[in-house]
Amino acid sequence: MELEELKNVWSSIDERLKKQESLRECIVKEMIYSKTNKSLKRLLWSDSISIPILLLVVPFIVYAYGKFGGKHIVWDSTVILAGVFVIVYFPILVYRVYGLMKIDLSGNIKNNLYYINRYSLQVNREKIFMKFFGPVLLILISLVFIEAKADAFRWVIWICLVVFVTLYSYWSYNKFYRKNIQSIQNNLEELGDE
Repeated sequence: MELEELKNVWSSIDERLKKQESLRECIVKEMIYSKTNKSLKRLLWSDSISIPILLLVVPFIVYAYGKFGGKHIVWDSTVILAGVFVIVYFPILVYRVYGLMKIDLSGNIKNNLYYINRYSLQVNREKIFMKFFGPVLLILISLVFIEAKADAFRWVIWICLVVFVTLYSYWSYNKFYRKNIQSIQNNLEELGDE
């Protein structure tokens, strides 16, 4: 009789341990999904808000060219370069957001890893492009200021804006994007290992 009771108790304890382990696995998965979703939402929000901001630049470029165009070759070149950049960058940004939206945490891990790796590659290409495009635009705008004989106040505003944009770009690419992309990749790989 005691042996039978011991077997029943052991069986009951074994069942509870299995349930506890199953519950623990569910909690860990839920935490991983939550972290991944949080990073994904940050990236989506950042890139999604960039689309209307980029579109708001278009009327400014058209206005600036219409108001001051045809008087200075450097100004015209700067405005045209900015316009071409917006026209080229807009579909790239939309495609990037579309790729992020295809990540489905309830779906196939391999597909999700493909989309986040593709997104990471797109961000790295953008970073490399901006390292060349940024200084060119900076030089052109500075030449516009020299040609227009801008006063000291405008130069100070311009220099402050350049410092802010440089620091923001550094933080954005090296901290924000890298951290969130890495978090999503690590979490997806951890989910794939289970």
